[in-house]
Amino acid sequence: GTTSAINVAGGSTLEFIGQNTLGVDGQAIQMGGGSKFNINVTGSSTFLIDGTNRGYTGSPNITVENSTFTVQNCTNNASNGGSFTAIDSEINFLNNRCLGLSTKQADIQNSILNLNGNGYSGWISEGEGTSVLVDGDSEVYISGNGGLGGDFAALKIDHDAVFKSGAVVSITNNAQNGLHARHLY
Repeated sequence: GTTSAINVAGGSTLEFIGQNTLGVDGQAIQMGGGSKFNINVTGSSTFLIDGTNRGYTGSPNITVENSTFTVQNCTNNASNGGSFTAIDSEINFLNNRCLGLSTKQADIQNSILNLNGNGYSGWISEGEGTSVLVDGDSEVYISGNGGLGGDFAALKIDHDAVFKSGAVVSITNNAQNGLHARHLY
């Protein structure tokens, strides 16, 4: 496979805006066929997916540093697996019809995550080999998720997850279980 990348840097803004996408196939970003795909948002930049059917698919490797990354109002899942690294950033997965943030591996450092109003989980990390690390300088807010039903806790983590001392984790006002975790440290 090949390696492709989207790089948003130096105070830039990249936006994907959808309208009337409920029940319409398509996503803001799709990568398939075994290719490796990276999304890098750095240097006080802004990345926005708003109102598309799916936000991104193909399990990309995402790195957000000193920037803002938002996926909101998708009429299906906002994201699809992959790795997600946030450093000194604000991450928002808001009001998506189905899943909010979906990760295979996550590394959150000195960042704020707002995972609110998603129809299924606010944050889901499941499957063999998954891992989550949230450092002691990060804040994670998960509220108002799960309204569509199903087996989707607001925060659902199937394998290793470490939330370091000092991390703020707020799980409130969700329609289903707040936390589903197998190995939480």
